[in-house]
Amino acid sequence: MNGFLLIDKPSGRSSASCVYSLRKILKIKKIGHCGTLDPLATGVLPLCIGEATKFSNYISDQSKEYEVEVLFGVQTSTGDLEGEEIYNKPFNLNKDELKLSLQKLLGVQYQVPPMYSAIKFKGKPLYAWVRKGVYFLRQSREVYISNLEILYCERSKAKIRVACSKGTYIRTLIEDLGESLSTRATVIDLRRTRVGDVTKDNLVPFESTDIEDYKSAIVPYDSLLRHIPEIHLDKIDTKKIRNGQLVDYNAPQELKGIVRIYSDNGLFVGIGSIDSSNTVSAKRLLSDPST
Repeated sequence: MNGFLLIDKPSGRSSASCVYSLRKILKIKKIGHCGTLDPLATGVLPLCIGEATKFSNYISDQSKEYEVEVLFGVQTSTGDLEGEEIYNKPFNLNKDELKLSLQKLLGVQYQVPPMYSAIKFKGKPLYAWVRKGVYFLRQSREVYISNLEILYCERSKAKIRVACSKGTYIRTLIEDLGESLSTRATVIDLRRTRVGDVTKDNLVPFESTDIEDYKSAIVPYDSLLRHIPEIHLDKIDTKKIRNGQLVDYNAPQELKGIVRIYSDNGLFVGIGSIDSSNTVSAKRLLSDPST
């Protein structure tokens, strides 16, 4: 039981709780998620199972897309409706002003991660420390917002499609948007619609307790790694790579960096890299390339 499972995370459950549930259903401990979603959020949550856990970072590092419903004129302690209300003043949206404010948020942005987040400090997520009344100074992070599109805009509410880099905090983005409009804003609803090439159309509902429903939906290791260029090695070089040796490879000039490695019979071996001298080295390999 190795590969990726693409679930539609329901609202009200943490990403970790989805993993714990599947460990019980599938009777396997080696399961992880590729990028955390807030409990409030729904949508695309790729899970890695068995040997696929070796490649989780190559999935979570990809760009993301969200659809977020926003309420303007309200601020809460958590940035969404689950928090305590700390500001409330009626606000009527102007679509043209909203467009201008969204344009200002495109490109490189620096965000301070919210305390109500899953970032860990001393083994505990920040939101667990908040519940104890403990707050920490957080360093700002660079993120990239590639697209912001208004899906609807009426009175004090709007729905916005966000395309962004990994590590982007949508609640923080929405709070920044509210400030740019000289008001406050909070998230009503949040749905992740894409992670890399995985879209909402590829998802399995997370509602069954039948092991066969999930086993039949598991996809191969490399199906989510197609954004990475591939190379094929002959039998001898494949054996060298698996033994931790370096391999010379006549790669095109543009093929440098991370690559998918396949054997000459088409079996996925793992992830490696090609340096400037056309030398291939292993990074993350399957224990058994025949699985």
